[in-house]
Order: sequence, then structure tokens, then C-alpha cells
Amino acid sequence: MLRRLSVKNLAIVEDLEMDLEAGLTVITGETGAGKSILVDALSLLAGGRGSVDLVRDGAPRLTVSGEFDADGPIRRILSEAGLPDSATLLLRRELSPDGKGRVFIEDEPASVRTLAKIGDRLVAIHGQSSERDLADPETPLELLDAFASAEAESVATSAAAEAWAAARRALEDLEASRRDRGARLEMLDYQIREIREAAPDEKEEGELLVERDRLLHADRIRSAAETALLALSEDEGSAADRLGEAAKAFAQLAAIDPAEQARVEEVEELKRRVADLAASARDTAGSVEGDPERLTGIESRLEKLARIKRKYGGTLADVLALAAKLARERDELSDIEDALDRRQKEEQGARLAYRKAAGALAARRGAAAPRFSSAVEKELHALAMDKARFQVEIQPHSEEAPRASGSETASFLFAPNPGEAAKPVEKIASGGELSRLHLAIQSVAAARRGARRTLVFDEVDSGIGGRAAEVVGRKLKALAARSQVLCVTHVPQIAALADRHYLAEKHEAKGRTIAAVRRVEGKDRVAEIARMLAGEKVPETAVRHARTLLEAGEA
Repeated sequence: MLRRLSVKNLAIVEDLEMDLEAGLTVITGETGAGKSILVDALSLLAGGRGSVDLVRDGAPRLTVSGEFDADGPIRRILSEAGLPDSATLLLRRELSPDGKGRVFIEDEPASVRTLAKIGDRLVAIHGQSSERDLADPETPLELLDAFASAEAESVATSAAAEAWAAARRALEDLEASRRDRGARLEMLDYQIREIREAAPDEKEEGELLVERDRLLHADRIRSAAETALLALSEDEGSAADRLGEAAKAFAQLAAIDPAEQARVEEVEELKRRVADLAASARDTAGSVEGDPERLTGIESRLEKLARIKRKYGGTLADVLALAAKLARERDELSDIEDALDRRQKEEQGARLAYRKAAGALAARRGAAAPRFSSAVEKELHALAMDKARFQVEIQPHSEEAPRASGSETASFLFAPNPGEAAKPVEKIASGGELSRLHLAIQSVAAARRGARRTLVFDEVDSGIGGRAAEVVGRKLKALAARSQVLCVTHVPQIAALADRHYLAEKHEAKGRTIAAVRRVEGKDRVAEIARMLAGEKVPETAVRHARTLLEAGEA
């Protein structure tokens, strides 16, 4: 559920914030007041496509943020993406006039792809172009799978399709290699030989780098070691001399006070440690010598390793991994027929596994399709479309291929009036019919999905009025008992049924048009519904009718 929405610099919206709750929320206002801009904001927040045209003129960036309740599936997506897990989820999206955009999830940078994956579970937006959504070849399958509770079969089919596709590619690559087998074997032999002759060794590389640095700075190392040696023991007034004096003084104290014996022992320990440090400095000063010939050899070896890395990988570990891969390919090509036989068996096995998984998914879909069709028809009848017919048509896909969505396609067929043949929704439904059809489908889907998504309806009541508008309003109200529903509407019968009512308005300030949204209650709400009933001039009869609608809605 969406708790808070904040919008800055989106079209004519300068700075807007809305606190939202469960139930049915409507947004009304005159045409052009900015109602649908809020839908654009939610679309961006759900991972929709952004456009620089949405950025307010003169603004450095557009920003949309929303705070949502996060359920279990959402939190799993966050975990998989390495993002913070929280019971509340903060999403933010920014877009600059130059087209650059940024996404933040819980204040952590994220991709639009991750945002879309999360947004699909948080928000569902339905508008006047809903026929495009329903005509999308994937939409009917997704809704049918949700209705059939076929998530396990869908996931298994997608995984099996990926495995089959990988097996097919491996077989095709090997078959292509067979066609130019001689040239490829020759190239593989050359590459493997070149890598082996270089004898890449990560441990050796590390040791050589250390030794090179010592040789390059031999004089500095020797000078520093000699300086340390002088300070520790060989210079007049060295640390060893001063510690010797301190030891004598503490010995005299201990002769007077036995408690000072511990200090004598501590000083003796310091003398031993200084002697060890001096010996170490002496060894270092004596062991480091410039060796131009050795340095040249090291540089030559490191350059050879660098060349092999540039040619075959970023690191020596990458080079060694590639060498192993090339060796396996050479072994396959050396015994091409056995390798082909093995790849063919792997591809056949992956194909059979896909067919089995896709078959199980198809069975669930086939069993659920009639029930889904009947459930949607029942909803349509409740929406004053008593004679409407609806059908989910499932057909085998035209070609056998590893498809993540399975081995069939689905489409929605619709006949709003008796005597008409059922046809695809985009070819037969009017605007008002589409509004009710989409509402019916979402009502059925929401009953199975539960109440975890925010449903946004952008003027889906377009083209209807009177009794049909009241029925649609009651259906939205019922849907809002299970899911949070936001509805942009021009229909007073629907506005009167809302739990909360917001009014979109626009005004001028410093020569700029600014849109704002405020919650209306009491007399203000009566006045807005009266305006929706009567238009610019509102007679007393419209005010009385508005009060009647609100009283009926509350009842």
C-alpha cells in the first residue's frame, strides 16, 4: 500500500505531497488541472518509461518519491538485489532535462529494471488505453497464471526454457565449429601453447613485483636501514647506550627498594628488543644491493605476463581459466563425433524437460481458463453488462521454441452485446465497455492476488454515466476493500462513494502555472460534486443532489 507520494517539478506540478490510506481515494478536478499528472508520477515510480518532456521547464530535475508497505515477495526481491530489507519501502526516481535518470531504493542506488520488478508488485495502473494492455500477448497469460495459482509451474517452465536455450546454443556452436574444425583446432593449439609457454603464475607475479620494488629502491632501503642501525646501537648516544644507562639507574633504585626490580627487568627486555631491531636493520642494510641485470630480467618477465593478460584476460587467474576452457574445446573438437553426440543428448534432454514443464503449465491454464472466463462474465453482469460474454482463448504457439511463458498463447475475446461474435477486445470494445471490462478482470485478479497492490484507475469510467456509473463506483468500492484503489474520475456518482476525495487545481504564480492537490471534506466536497454534476454554474438543485449522493455513499 502507498503511504505517501511526493512529486517535484513534474510538468505543471512544482511541489506536491499526499498522505494516502487504504480504501477508495478519488481525484477530481477540471480538465487540465493536473489529475493525470499524478498517474504519470506513479508510473515513473513503478518503473515506467521516463521522458524529458515531463520535467518542468527551468527545473534542474524531476523527483518522484513514494513510501510503501513492503510484503514478503517485495522483500525477497530486495534481498536478491542486495538492497536493504525493511517493512516500509522508500522509492525515489529522478530525471534531468538532459535525459539522465537515477533510481534510489531505500536511499541506495538501483536500476530501473529492479524498480520495475518491484513496481509491478506494488502498483497496477489502468487507463483509457487499457485495450493495449489487454491486447499485449503476455498479459492474458500472466493474469491467467495468477488466477490458476500456477506460479510454481510458471517458474519451472521459465527455468526449463532457459536450460533448453543454453543447450541449443552449445550444440549450434559445436556444429559451427565442426564446419571449420581444422582451422579452429590450429588456432586452439596456438593459443594453448602460447599460454603454457608463458607459464602464468599469480604467486610468482606477486613475488616479482615485490623484488622489483626492492631493486628499484635499493639505495633508499640501504640508507634507511643504516640510519636505523646507527640510531639503535652504533651511534654515540644511541638507544642501546641510553637504555644501558637507564638499566644502571634502575639497578641502583632496586638496591634501595626491591619493588623497583620489575623496572630493571622491563629495561632489560627493552634492551633485548632494541638489539633484535638493530640486528634486523644490519641484515637489511647488508642484503640489499643494486643488480641491474636481475632488474632487467624481472622487468622482462613481468612484461611477458602483462602481454599474456592483455591478450587473454584481465588477470592471470582469467588467463588460466581461459586456458582450461580452450583445452576442453580442443578435446571436444579432437573427438568431434562423441562431443556432438553428447551435446545432442543434452539438447534432447533439455527439450523433453521443457515440454514436461510447459505441459504441466498448459494443463493448469486449460483447467483455469473456463473458470476465469466465467468469473469475469459474472463481474461484467454486476457492472450492468448483463448480456456480455467473455472468453480466454488459448492456442498452441506457432513454433516449438524455448519460451519462458510456455508453449501457448492466450487472448481475451469479448462480446458486449447479444448476437455478436466474440472478438479480441481491441477490435470490439468501446471506451466505456473497456473501462468496465478492465475493472471486471482486475476484480477477479485481485481476489486471487490479495490486497498487496495499489490499483490506479485513470478515468476508466470514461463514457459511462447514470446507473452504470453507480454500479462501477460500487465495484470500485468493493475492490477497495481488498486493495488500495486510487481513481481519477469525472463521474460524481463514483466520487461520492470514495473514502477520501482530493481536488486537483491549478493557479498562476509569477507568470507560471502551478498545479496543486488538496483534500476536500464537508462543504468543499459537496461543492466539488455539485460542480461535477452541473458544470461551471452550480444551481441549488445540484447542491442538493450532491448531498444526496454523499449521504447514499456513506450509507
